[in-house]
Amino acid sequence: MLSALAVALCGLLWVMQSAHAQIIDLSSGQEISEQVLIDRLRSQDIVLLGELHDNAQHHALRAQLIRRLARDKLSVVAEHLPSPAQVVREGALLADLQAAGFDPQAWSWPLHAPLFDAIRSAGLPLVGGNLPKGFSKQLFSQGASALSTPLGQTYRNAPLSQAARQQLDQDLIDGHCGKLPERYIEPMRLVQRATDISMAQALLERVPSLLVAGNGHVRKDYGVPQVLSATTPALRVTAVGFVEADGMREELVQSLKGRYDIVWLSEQAERSDPCENFKIK
Repeated sequence: MLSALAVALCGLLWVMQSAHAQIIDLSSGQEISEQVLIDRLRSQDIVLLGELHDNAQHHALRAQLIRRLARDKLSVVAEHLPSPAQVVREGALLADLQAAGFDPQAWSWPLHAPLFDAIRSAGLPLVGGNLPKGFSKQLFSQGASALSTPLGQTYRNAPLSQAARQQLDQDLIDGHCGKLPERYIEPMRLVQRATDISMAQALLERVPSLLVAGNGHVRKDYGVPQVLSATTPALRVTAVGFVEADGMREELVQSLKGRYDIVWLSEQAERSDPCENFKIK
């Protein structure tokens, strides 16, 4: 396994050498510079930075952004940690993350090492936004009745449109290689919504704040931005998706409109076919 330092160096090398990365403002479809992106994000109350979990480039790029965005009173909320845990800096990076509930096996450590190292180096508070451990199983078996008062109230006050709900359902199916039984769709949608609400609440408790999470969680149609828009529409929020690009960049950018405010296009990570041996337990 690569060391955390090796992963960080590989990511930094890619950031410095890649000529293929592009930052696109989806409202105009025009490419913007990193400095323009930084200036915009500095003016926001809440910034949402997506990722593909297994793409080391995305973690290196966000580490680079966070170092430049760091300022007094800015807090970072992470999908990778359960709410309401807060990382206490007492020793080595991984040990401190694990003490706050980070699962290195589930998150393929050290892929995220550059990201969390940048947050630590910048001196930013790092807190969990995900559901508490074991709560997803409770939601899956008990349904919406298991939601606590704040989660349940927001869940009722921020319903998805029919189109957004259908898109989320389809993405859940696609994310499980088209093999997701119909009986699992509704409970998995509930878990996704509860997770987004949990992260939104963690962000709102710490404005100005920044979220690091998967691309699905920072989508404007059914993710954390939808919750924030429904509950606190006056806040300035920008969602940045980190997406792998192929040869059809114009078509890709067009398809991403409405999902994010800005998209950072990167090269594709090397990976095996995730659906080759996929099975539903």
